[in-house]
Amino acid sequence: MADDNPSQPGADSFRGYERAFKAAATQLKEDAKLATVALRQEQVETLSKYNMSDVEWEELLGAARKAAQHGEKQYLLLRFPSGLCTDDSRAINNPPNDTWPETLRGEAAEIYQRWHETLKPHGFELSACVLDFPGGQPGDVGLFLRWGEDLTPDNK
Repeated sequence: MADDNPSQPGADSFRGYERAFKAAATQLKEDAKLATVALRQEQVETLSKYNMSDVEWEELLGAARKAAQHGEKQYLLLRFPSGLCTDDSRAINNPPNDTWPETLRGEAAEIYQRWHETLKPHGFELSACVLDFPGGQPGDVGLFLRWGEDLTPDNK
């Protein structure tokens, strides 16, 4: 009946192994969640201070042009954490809401401004939408440059 005898292990030792395994798995999940939160916060801080060069803007437009040449009607200009928005993307997630551009910061705000000044007058649209919902909360947001003939008035 002794747990020390490997040929006659007790159920208590097996339950201990099971509990240890479950505790380790729970800790791994928690560590991964904390690492994800830290990474997203780092991304928000980096993107909030980002200044896009004219060359980078031209490269984005070149990539959008290639997408159009391949039959696409839109191009993802930027994917960013919802925390980059001052309201954690609530306005973007609840269309129609014309105030969503006011919530953008950093690189997202700069892309919006460049679109507004240089592309909007030429018929391009810009839309934003939440792309994923980890844990039921808004995760990443996408800013899409749109040129397709079937443009609709959602989230411009």
